[in-house]
Amino acid sequence: MYRLNNLKRNVLITPDEVIFHAATDQQIAERQILQNIIVAEERWIANAICDKFYEDFISKKNVTVTQENKADLLQKINTSFELDGLNPIKDSDLKIGMIINAIEFVDNLWYVKLWERFLWKLSAECVDMTSIVPSWLRHTSIGQQMNNPNAIGGNGASSASGGVKEINFKQASSIQDRIDPLIERMHLWICQNKENFPLYCKDCGGCGCDGELTGVDGVSHIRKTNFITNIYED
Repeated sequence: MYRLNNLKRNVLITPDEVIFHAATDQQIAERQILQNIIVAEERWIANAICDKFYEDFISKKNVTVTQENKADLLQKINTSFELDGLNPIKDSDLKIGMIINAIEFVDNLWYVKLWERFLWKLSAECVDMTSIVPSWLRHTSIGQQMNNPNAIGGNGASSASGGVKEINFKQASSIQDRIDPLIERMHLWICQNKENFPLYCKDCGGCGCDGELTGVDGVSHIRKTNFITNIYED
């Protein structure tokens, strides 16, 4: 998936990749996602896989447009866009110095395996979680404004925007029921294949790599939110 990286720095994931893997509608303004990617990656991903590993991965997944590679990149982008049903971009749209993001740039097969099995989904979940509050409450020229009306629809069919309790519940659920378990499971998988990830700096003691599984912190089944039935309890 070749995409323009409009953040002016290397990152792991693009807005289209977030929409593909996050539990969201398919029609979301790109900026609502874009401006949360760096925060999400620095908060969770860089810490989860270690800075040197993160830096190495994003350096492989992003390529800067130069005079020499521009024609090749333009062809690859438009081929990718065509496969995804998107309109092609013009030569004039692709400028020298722009950054292109694609997993196809990564030639380390174990990095690609990690991306496809865990890191793509995990990154999307982290960006989605980071987007919860900014997509709910916008910073506008007249102050903080809710993005949606309190209720929309009619004739017995309506949709109400979430309040503080719903937002807090979703944040807690996103972290504890989705992000934490994925990070823990990814850690175990990396440790089981640690010879292929020399830049991973986390302690793999008791991960089961050498036999019996011990000392796992259990976030995937212990640290989880209560079911939604208690959301309105004071």
